[in-house]
Order: sequence, then structure tokens, then C-alpha cells
Amino acid sequence: MKALKRCLLVGSALLTIGAAATGASAQQCERITLIWHAGTCADALMEIAGQYQDVAGVEVVASLVPYGPQWHQRIASEFAAQGDGFDIAAWDSQSVAEFAGGGHAASINELISTSDTLSLDDFTRTALARYGEYPDGSGEFWALPVNQDAFGMMYRRDLFEDPEEQAAFEAQYGYPLAVPQTYQEARDIAEFFTRPDEGLYGWAQYGGREYDFATSSSNSFLWSFGGELWNPETNEVDGYLNAPASVDGVQFYVDMFEFAPPGSTNWGFDEVNSSFGQDQVAMAMQWFYFFGSFAEDDDVGFALLPGAIGRDGQFRRQFSVGGQGLGMNGYGSCTETAWEFIEWYMQAEQQMAYAQTCQTGNRHVLADADWQGLNRFNEQFAVATQYTNDYWHLPEYAVMLDILQEEVTNAIAGSKSVEEALSDAARRHERVLERAGYDITRTADIPEVPDQLVTPVGQGEVDRIVF
Repeated sequence: MKALKRCLLVGSALLTIGAAATGASAQQCERITLIWHAGTCADALMEIAGQYQDVAGVEVVASLVPYGPQWHQRIASEFAAQGDGFDIAAWDSQSVAEFAGGGHAASINELISTSDTLSLDDFTRTALARYGEYPDGSGEFWALPVNQDAFGMMYRRDLFEDPEEQAAFEAQYGYPLAVPQTYQEARDIAEFFTRPDEGLYGWAQYGGREYDFATSSSNSFLWSFGGELWNPETNEVDGYLNAPASVDGVQFYVDMFEFAPPGSTNWGFDEVNSSFGQDQVAMAMQWFYFFGSFAEDDDVGFALLPGAIGRDGQFRRQFSVGGQGLGMNGYGSCTETAWEFIEWYMQAEQQMAYAQTCQTGNRHVLADADWQGLNRFNEQFAVATQYTNDYWHLPEYAVMLDILQEEVTNAIAGSKSVEEALSDAARRHERVLERAGYDITRTADIPEVPDQLVTPVGQGEVDRIVF
């Protein structure tokens, strides 16, 4: 049974680290290596890490890789070889199952439980679950949130607050122009601002085949319309991923490209930021990670992504979690030194310094009024973390992601209908799970809106979040 297989994998990993801790990994090292993707947050971490040599006499060296498949593959390849080419790694939230489930990552449970300076209580339960827990709900942790992130929205204040635009919009649609709270409102606004003759479009979003571009975006629509990727209790995908509500959400996402610039069906974060920065779009779906590019532009506003009113009349607001957890190489020879750095770096003082630039996972910093007032989007981010959802936390994640990426981009390109694409993805996902040894139990009556069965979040009225 797969449940037994999971337990054996976790137990094997714990034994590996326990044995290592009594041997080579117990030594103190003068240098440790950290691997992450290159970018603003890695630079911020390394700037702070530069102080650690004065504090502890340990040099922290960065091995930075381009974002996307190369970065994931760099970590996965080292683990597959049981190598010690790095001591600490920042990996995507959904990769913790792959690396912990494979017995590669070092457990942090005993280390943090005996720490005098750091506690699991320094992080929200959601952040711990998203970035470091495997299996889900087990209380076994393999990483701590190093770069908490979520999807959000940027919009053109100069357009939204223009009296002539406001009057014209209300005359056409019958309600005031404001930051959209539902995707239905976002569609109206996107349609209103789509003016190709003026070089202006209403909406920008990811659609690229690379990494998780299309699915991280489309999942946010799918969940908000009441769809689900699967049922983690029964391991069913068919009936959930291709449920009517799931199809509604992904169809709405595909339809939004009508109001986006030509060629945007292949876009990722760079293209979205570039288009928005050139005033080509009125609204853009983007990770909070990238909001700093526009922090000084008073014509730019920031908000949470909308939710949606589903076919059952319920309102839901759920969007993709982003960011990474920071974990240790179970095959490394410097585990003790690596943990001491993580223990130091994750404390509130260092996290407040890091959070001047990026989004921390430290709950004390997130609740700090001074931090929330640093810019025009930190307050929104502290709220956004409450509405996030994630992919499957399974060792088979990478294979399942590639399948879903392929099928969603098939729907974007029009080579398959949304229903065909999601049904094909569901069948392929179940084959992956069956071959991996999971038992799939069939639910007798799956509702059209499967969120009613899996972690329900629907409510009767639109939850209007205005800052």
C-alpha cells in the first residue's frame, strides 16, 4: 500500500540523518554552500549571510541557478547521486514531497524542538505546511519558509482613478469601476480597457509551457470556481480535475487571453512585468515577489487576486502559493553547521532585514505594523497568505506537473477543448499514481463543484477585501 510506502520512505530518511548526525555531519565546517535560483531574494539572503562570518566564523557561499527547470534539476541531480555538492537548498513548496519522500532531505524536527532561539511557533501553521511538511498533516518538517510568496494583482491607478474612465465604465456596465473582487468583474474591466488601436489591453497573465507558468495561473481560476486538482483522501483525479467547476475555472482563464496582448499565451513572469511596466495592460496577475519593481510608481496599485462566484452560487477566493522552503542536504557533511546558520537566519532580527526586500515566513514580522507600512503591498501580502492553495504534495509532483502543463497549454492553443484537456490530464495523472502504487478509491457521487468535498471554502456572499 502507498501509505505504508510513504511511512517507510520518511522513516528511512530519518534514519539516514540520524546516522549521519553521529558521524561526518556532526563536524563543524568553516564553509557551507547554499543553492537557490538567482534573483532579488537570493541576493538579499546572501547580503545578510555575509554577516554570519563575523557572528560564527562560517562563510556561506551561494550557488545560484536560473529559475525554472535548471534550478530544480540541479538539486534533484545532486540528491539522486547522494552527493554533498551543497549543504542547504531552497526548493519550491511542492518539491518538499519529492525530496523528503525520496529520503534526501534532512529532518528538522529534533533540531528545532531543542533550539533555544527558534521554534515552529515562529511560523504560521499554513506556512509550515506549504513549505516544509511531508506527508501532509504528519507533523514531519524538512524545511522552513525562506521566501513565502503568493499570486496577487497589479493595476493602473491612473486608469482606475480617472474620472472620465470611471464614468464611462459605470455607464457601460452599471456598477462603479474599482479593484475587481470577482473574476466576473475582472473580465468586465479587462474588456473595457482593451483598446488595441491605442496599444492598451485589459489583462496580463502567464500562459507559457515552461515550468509551472500556465498551471500556477490557471489553478488560481480553477480553485476559485470550486474546482480541485484531485481528492487527496481517495487519490481520485478523474471527476475532480475535470469536474464542471474545474472546467469553468480553466475556461475562464483561457478566455481572459482575449483581453491580453498578442503573444501572451507564451508568457511568464518577465513578459508580464515588462508589458505592465510599458503601460500596455491595465491589470496584471503576478507574484508578490515581483511587486518591488513598481514599489516607487504611484500610478501602480496592488491588490489580492479576485475570487469567483461558482455555478453553485458560492464565492471562493483561492490562488496559487509561491516561494520556497529552506532545507538541508541529508547527504551533506556539514549538517550541524548548516542548521546553525538556518537557526540564526530565521530569527526575527535577520528576517526583518530580509523582509525589507522580500516576503518572509516569520509570523512576527508579518504582523509587525512597521513592516506592513514599509510599502504599498506588504499589508496585502500578509492577508494574501490566508488564501493560498498548492499543487499535490507528492513525490510524483514533477511528472504530474509536466502533464498538467502540457494539457493546459493544449487548451490555451485551442488544440483541445478545456474539458478534453482536463479529462486527458486526469486519466494520465491516475496512471502515474497507480504505477507509483497508490490505491484509488472511487467516490460514488462527486458533485459538479468538488470543493464541496475537498476542503470547502465557499461562502454565500462576495468577500470584498479593500485596502
